[in-house]
Amino acid sequence: MSFFGLKIWKVTGHSMFPRIPQHSYVLASFWYNFKKIKPNHTVLINHPKYGMLVKNVAIVDKNNLIWCKGENASSISVEQLGPVSKQQVIGRVLKVFIKPKSASTIA
Repeated sequence: MSFFGLKIWKVTGHSMFPRIPQHSYVLASFWYNFKKIKPNHTVLINHPKYGMLVKNVAIVDKNNLIWCKGENASSISVEQLGPVSKQQVIGRVLKVFIKPKSASTIA
């Protein structure tokens, strides 16, 4: 469900760990699609091969294609992902909600 151009998405992989751990949630804004996408922005993309992904923008090339990368060494490489168009960017991540660690039981 989207509310005022904002949507919360659950992160299910490790590619953005440690910044965005698995089972965290991200708040993405669709309104940012009207602004210029720049390197180091964290975006939600609809990739034709890998589906919905949260990635960091590595570069925007001279053809306005967006090359993205993960935070984790085990993430899909920039070359494997290849470029995506601005139309494939679903939104920009504004906030990360990390699931709190369970509190230890005191005996």
